Amino acid sequence: MKLKRWNVNNSQLQRPETIKEYLEGTKISTGLQVKFPDQPYATRIELLEKLSSSKKIIHVGFTDHKDIIRAKIKANVWLHKRLMNVSERCIGIDINCETVEFVRSELGIGDIYCSDITSDGLPSDLKNTKWDCIILGEVLEHIDNPVLFLKNLKDKVSSSVERIILTVPNAFRYANLDFALKGKEVINSDHRYWFTPYTIMKVLTMAKIQIENVFMVETYHNSENYEITSKNPILRDDIVISGKF
Repeated sequence: MKLKRWNVNNSQLQRPETIKEYLEGTKISTGLQVKFPDQPYATRIELLEKLSSSKKIIHVGFTDHKDIIRAKIKANVWLHKRLMNVSERCIGIDINCETVEFVRSELGIGDIYCSDITSDGLPSDLKNTKWDCIILGEVLEHIDNPVLFLKNLKDKVSSSVERIILTVPNAFRYANLDFALKGKEVINSDHRYWFTPYTIMKVLTMAKIQIENVFMVETYHNSENYEITSKNPILRDDIVISGKF
């Protein structure tokens, strides 16, 4: 699968010569229009696998809910296991010590740590390795202050890690429109935010992270909405964004 790339310096974006200034806040518009190009259809896991292939990666927030990890592994949709299978080396870091210990003792998976990376930094035995990227899948929407969180993360890991890859829920996802027309919001009750492509670019920019690529992806293959989301990437479930520290 060849993926088209788009970022703040890409001619596929509307007004590429000025959008960076809007992201940085040196220019303001109350009606800025940013047009995003067509992209190949892919799921979040498929894209993260492609971006992680043969690379040294650190997966932050890797555990998921303890009660569903076995089922996800059986269905081959547990992200950490999929990343382990394609990367040169995959480290897992999570603040949920109980689930980290479950993954270690019950599932026999190593190279995992219980740590708050934004306060503790990288474990000492990882600092001397040059890591290709740090991945945060569906983490940022749970954070009270995303910009401060990313600034702290950058301060702690940028000397050892080259870039960051984030995935966040897309506010424009087709299911949101469908539910809204029925007078409903359906959401994970621990989420603080939905993001749009522009707002997640704004968050990274404010955290002093240089944006490289943005992709629109589905969570899973969805045959029901395929005709709509395959032709309208901005209606897909998730946003994947990469940036350089």
